[in-house]
Amino acid sequence: MRSSFLNSAAVLAAGLALAWNAAAQQFPFARVEPYMNEKEIPNAVVFLPPPPEEGTPQFAYDEAQYQWGKTQRVGARALRAIKEETTNVDSMAALFSGAFGRKLSRQTTPKTMHLLDRSIRTFRLGASGPKAAYMRLRPYVFYREGTLMPKSEEGSRRSGSYPSGHTVRGWGMALVLAELNPERQDTLLKAGYEWGQSRVIAGYHWQSDVDASKLLASATFAAMHSNETYREDVAAAREELKALAEADAEAGQAWLRNRRPEPEKHHLVPNRKIAKDSPYKGHKNYGKSIAVFGGSLSVNNESDAAKQCWADLLNAEVTTYGVGGAGFSNKQGYTLQKQVEDAGVYDVYVLWASTNDYNNSRECGTWQDYTVYDNYDPRKLTTQCGGINYCIKTLLEKNPKAEIYFFTSLRFFGADAGHNPYSAAPNKTGKTFADYIEAQKACCAYYGIPVLDQFNLQGINEFNVDLYYLGDKLHMNEDGYRRLGPVQASFLADGR
Repeated sequence: MRSSFLNSAAVLAAGLALAWNAAAQQFPFARVEPYMNEKEIPNAVVFLPPPPEEGTPQFAYDEAQYQWGKTQRVGARALRAIKEETTNVDSMAALFSGAFGRKLSRQTTPKTMHLLDRSIRTFRLGASGPKAAYMRLRPYVFYREGTLMPKSEEGSRRSGSYPSGHTVRGWGMALVLAELNPERQDTLLKAGYEWGQSRVIAGYHWQSDVDASKLLASATFAAMHSNETYREDVAAAREELKALAEADAEAGQAWLRNRRPEPEKHHLVPNRKIAKDSPYKGHKNYGKSIAVFGGSLSVNNESDAAKQCWADLLNAEVTTYGVGGAGFSNKQGYTLQKQVEDAGVYDVYVLWASTNDYNNSRECGTWQDYTVYDNYDPRKLTTQCGGINYCIKTLLEKNPKAEIYFFTSLRFFGADAGHNPYSAAPNKTGKTFADYIEAQKACCAYYGIPVLDQFNLQGINEFNVDLYYLGDKLHMNEDGYRRLGPVQASFLADGR
């Protein structure tokens, strides 16, 4: 059977030229110049091994993967393989948009699309040499069987199987997009990997074709970085994407800033029967009025399970001014700075820190921000610490006799830094989540404000998180708040 590969070489060589000319007319990337010419691109005929020969363990694996691929030709995976048959850059970009986290199109991201046009053209150019050199029969031709896309079978017979041009494009696009958006690199590389596997599933390529293509695309990607124009286009695409991200963030913050506290809807009264027999009867804050400020963790419906516990055990009326998306920074939503300005006079004020300042990379600041040490510099109100100090100052001016208590941020489980106090992973400001929590405590220490360290006393970790958190791993469910409520009520009874 190996001889059939060699005997078909002449026919396939002629067909390859015809197929390439047809592609140049059909696909947009063929109308742009590659970043490198064929002499500058790594020569895959030199650095890659030839395709496996029949009778070798490598070819046995190819055959096994071909059989596996046929079992995947059902349902959603088959539909994906059909969609990923495209070599049109616009269609490819649309399919990668989900993994990238942003819609990619000539209308929304023209500089990024220009980068992809030239990059894909370069990747594809690197595959032409080994395809012509080996002219390997495709698996469906080898076995004389059908594929997942019958309409493409006749045209594809005339091009070599090794390496896979589709995979070179797909893996190459994943690499370029991961360079532009490293925060999504794992998701993008997974999408690139599956793009190659789609060719095995469809029956158009052997597994070794696909594997070699990823090596070829990776080598070409590395070489492209020596090209000044490529580097300039990457920089331009990054600036484009940065501007779009900033515009999106501002639009999102504008929406958050337009939200308002609804204390009349978030007012809880005690169950007098429970309050009458409370173990905290006679404690300092029993029977006092309580106002709460914070983000969604303080105001979502599930949080009422905790706050009702306060109301019942402390015989207190609890009013919440919190707004989803809020932080202490005056750049973060309907900030706590505005919430405390809106509030009336209460006996007890609770500042409940959210995760929003950290997750949106608002500057952490230091305990000296917006204090006498910087002459209450209003520029420091953009930091978490400046916002905390502003809130404390404003509340004491509103009611000098008030008790002010601080709840630190709760854990979140979407990233290791959200629940691991020893994580060194920073946000875009270079600070860890643990840094933000320590800064919260430092601000309170300066003013002598009692702190409930919810991050370390919450008692929720990776082993029990599913019991107490919603699916987003950021917000607790009612059981989580019921677990936390008695701890908070005990702290609020006396501030210790």
